Amino acid sequence: MKLIQLTAILFLFVFTACTPDSSTMEDSTPEARLSGTELEKDLRFLASDELRGRRAGMPSAEVAARYIAEQFRSAGVTGVPGAEDGYFQTVPLNNGKTSRNVIGMIEGTDPELKDEYILLTAHYDHVGVRSPRGDNGSDTPADSIYNGARDNGMGTIAVIAAARAFAKKAPKRSILLLAVTAEEMGLVGSRYYAENPLIPHNQVVYNLNVDTGGYSDTSIVTVVGLGRTSADSLIIQGTKPFGIEPIADPSPGEGLFDRSDNVNFARQGIPAPTFSPGFRAFSDPGVANYYHQPADEADDMDYDYLTRFTQAYVHTARIIANADEAPHWMPGDKYEEAAKQLYGGGSE
Repeated sequence: MKLIQLTAILFLFVFTACTPDSSTMEDSTPEARLSGTELEKDLRFLASDELRGRRAGMPSAEVAARYIAEQFRSAGVTGVPGAEDGYFQTVPLNNGKTSRNVIGMIEGTDPELKDEYILLTAHYDHVGVRSPRGDNGSDTPADSIYNGARDNGMGTIAVIAAARAFAKKAPKRSILLLAVTAEEMGLVGSRYYAENPLIPHNQVVYNLNVDTGGYSDTSIVTVVGLGRTSADSLIIQGTKPFGIEPIADPSPGEGLFDRSDNVNFARQGIPAPTFSPGFRAFSDPGVANYYHQPADEADDMDYDYLTRFTQAYVHTARIIANADEAPHWMPGDKYEEAAKQLYGGGSE
């Protein structure tokens, strides 16, 4: 055999051994083949100037809601009984305005476990348009559109990708997809759904929320709530194929667990961490320079990381949905008692 052939084979072996190979994942899952081009297209639309920052109650937020619903519908996601047009829930806001949550479901394949649901959530709204002045109040011109590519375009894209992947290959448990509005107004959309659920909460065994203000380390995901439920090993299993390591919240003083939509489901008793892009401190420039800043635009996005992050989120949800036992709060967690009440005497 010629030297050049031996060299090529050796290179192929080393490359294959050292690179996470999505095609070798169990059952060759649809999330392993998610199109980065398609994810980028979705994000560029939702974070475009034309959508004016997706502020809840504004026409641009309604355009975003319709876009998400159409992605659900075209993927083959089923509407939910009781939802308006199968995919919407109207949410009252202040001053007589309304906005809409977007919802869809995919039935599980197991005859018994399909009555249990894994709830996947992300808020699709952002803060809209603000005064075109410098942050210090000066007359320095500044971008007035807060596009929200990271917050929470990334999360919205992850839920849309989950819709596409699970519609192609459903897991054992059923999947409930929920893109909520008005998070930026005080978790209004998720609170309204939590108080007016379309699927009974005692059938929802886990909520994997996804929310982000930015990222600074593309080798990790930051899971706010890691260590608080029994799903940690499943999260590790779900992220590993994409070269991503989950870490716990490095900035507990920020109170992030209670600042995103997951908390409204945790209060009901549902185990509910938040899956976030990687950061090792909330003060990291990759977060601080983008969180609620006009710089949070689609042009300044690492699309390779967006793809791997999205794949890891969907695959983690799949592994949890296929687990023999549903996750539960760890003993002593402050939401353990609510879980006992919700699930009838135990959180397991």
